[in-house]
Amino acid sequence: MSPSKIGRSKTEHMEEDYRIAAEVVERIRRGDEDVLTTEDFWHGLDNLTYTEPGSPAAHSEK
Repeated sequence: MSPSKIGRSKTEHMEEDYRIAAEVVERIRRGDEDVLTTEDFWHGLDNLTYTEPGSPAAHSEK
């Protein structure tokens, strides 16, 4: 089936993503959008590890 029969094409999705990103950049430029510093983003993440909830590693420190 052609993209026109099943919904939007990849190009249309990319155009929408670009439009949304441009709007966010403009809000950041105006100061209307909060932005994290790299330090704030990474703060505390060094000590985190991901484990599946049921795995033995998830319960190893209990």
